[in-house]
This record gives sequence, structure tokens and C-alpha cells, in this order.
Amino acid sequence: MTVSGDTTPVPTAADAATYQPRLFQLNGRIGRARYLAYAIVPFVLVAVPGAIEVALPGTIQSAHPFAGTAFTALVLATFLLGRRRLHDLNRNGWLALMLLVPIVNLFIALWLLLAPGTAGINDHGPAPAPNTRGVNLVAWLLPVAVMVPLAAAAALFCALWGHVCSSVFGVH
Repeated sequence: MTVSGDTTPVPTAADAATYQPRLFQLNGRIGRARYLAYAIVPFVLVAVPGAIEVALPGTIQSAHPFAGTAFTALVLATFLLGRRRLHDLNRNGWLALMLLVPIVNLFIALWLLLAPGTAGINDHGPAPAPNTRGVNLVAWLLPVAVMVPLAAAAALFCALWGHVCSSVFGVH
């Protein structure tokens, strides 16, 4: 393996058969499923302590000391994961900065989630190893974990404010 300037090992052609991406690795490539699965980790690491902080008495009216640090960590994790996904697409990792631009970030995120990676070795190293069962499981369950609460919230909204739903959706 060669070592880049940031001291994270970068896989070489000789390592092509053994390259296994790791979550907190700075270089290398990750595919679509890993990108989706790995993205949940920083979110949970920020959301759980944030929810606990908000739930503590008296914190709603006061400043949240955790919020700035958590937001910075989430932005950094988003950039680093986007960078690795862009490497899989054989693109410059600096394009991940576009994930910080409102509206544009939606299109970039869709591209990162839907575009297939480069087959075989590209400018950023060998293709990642096939996904593990855990990665596939998280990648499949994450959309369900997002859609079920959204559907429940919509159903609750329509149950509480049925007149709004009937006028908007034409349902009685």
C-alpha cells in the first residue's frame, strides 16, 4: 500500500483483491450501498446526543452547546463520505463541497446515490470489495426507516386535520 499526505493508506493495484473500505477511512472508494449505510452513522452520533440534550429540562430556552459541534461534525462527515463516493465515480473529491450548497446538494446527493461507480481500478484506487450483509441490510432498511415515520406523520396529520387533507388531496 502507498501512503498519501494525510497518512491514510491508499489501496494500490496490488491490493485490488483485498481492498475492504472502512467507515472512518479518509481515502479510497465506496459504492452506493456503503455510502447510504455509512451516512447513517454520523447522523445517529449527532441525533441521539442532540435529542437527549433537547429533552433535558431547561435546554429548550437556552443555547445548545452541543449543536455547533454536532453540526460541524455532521458537515465534515458528509464531505468526507461524499468525497469517497465521488472517488468511486472517478471524480475529484472537491466536488463534495457542492453538498454544502442548498438546492444543488439535492441533485448531488441523488447523483451519488443513483450513479454506478467505475468498474475496476480508477484514478482513486481499486473498486471496493463486495458489500457485507450488514452494509446491505442497513442500505435496504434505511429508506424504510425514513418512509414509515413519514407515512405515520402524514396519517396523523390527516387524522387530526382531516379538513386540510380533504381539500388538498380531494379525499373525504
